[in-house]
Amino acid sequence: MAKRPLWMIVVLLLGAAAALWGANDISWHPAEALPPAQSPHDNAVLNPGVDSEPERPSLTAVALLALASLAGVFAVSGWMRRLLGAIIVVAGGWVCWQAIATDGAFELFTGRGLALLGGAAFLAAGVMIVLYATVLPAMGDRYERADTRQRSGQRSGDPDKDLWDGLSDGDDPTADGPRT
Repeated sequence: MAKRPLWMIVVLLLGAAAALWGANDISWHPAEALPPAQSPHDNAVLNPGVDSEPERPSLTAVALLALASLAGVFAVSGWMRRLLGAIIVVAGGWVCWQAIATDGAFELFTGRGLALLGGAAFLAAGVMIVLYATVLPAMGDRYERADTRQRSGQRSGDPDKDLWDGLSDGDDPTADGPRT
């Protein structure tokens, strides 16, 4: 049941990292929107070292955060996973805001559009992490004992397994007297 949201979160985080990384390398403004003297190809030839685009945010750190949060989703659980999801929501919202609020013409098939797509994927992954934090599997979950079964007095039906579970709970099988 919880595997489907986990895989959706993994795909969203990987997609967000790829989109944010790619948004750094693609122009944020269409070539028609730049002044003629500052076309991307002419400016690099005439004035080397001068950037032909207006100021834009660098999203490399956020792309790395998306990759690191992918590992964090598996490593933490409980309230720390909810905190991680909240941080991802804030970062995804910031990226979306940067993509929308940057000056200039907006075109979907530019770096701004890719940044908006990556920010939306990052935001969606954070919301899913917050919503499904308690049901997502975490590292080491399979090695934790199921204390709820022992507390309620239910046994598995397998006498060997019940004996080992009793030993794990601190029950002494020799306390009732010698067995013959």
